[in-house]
Order: sequence, then C-alpha cells, then structure tokens
Amino acid sequence: MRVHLWGELGYYGPERRSRFEWPVEGEIPLLDALRVMGVPAADVAVCGVNGEVVRLDDLSLTVTDDDRLDLFPPTSGG
Repeated sequence: MRVHLWGELGYYGPERRSRFEWPVEGEIPLLDALRVMGVPAADVAVCGVNGEVVRLDDLSLTVTDDDRLDLFPPTSGG
C-alpha cells in the first residue's frame, strides 16, 4: 500500500519519512492498519483511500496492498 502522511503525521513514518510503501497481505481493517503502522487515529483529522475521503469510524472499511492511503492531521501547511 502506498502511504502518505501529511504534515506532522510524517513523524510516524518509517525513519520519519512521510511517503512510503507498506505491505499488506489480503485485506486489513483501516483502523488496524493505522495501529500496526503506529499512527494514532486520534491524530488523524482526514483520511483518504484512493483519492476519496473516508470516515475512520467506518469499521467496515478495509485496505489492501493496491490502495493509496493519505492521512492528514488537524492542521498542516504553513
């Protein structure tokens, strides 16, 4: 899965990188993916999967290795 952690969320990326590939086998619930990556869901204000905004509280939402995940903090930019 292609992951982009925007703004200060880049702190949680491997080696503090904001863009990285994260392998996913099969399907995994979105919140589980965040937990395994070490990104606190409480720090994510907006989540996009394949260019569409999704709700983190949608427990039926899953991601696969073919997806792109964009995570935005409450504030970013400058």
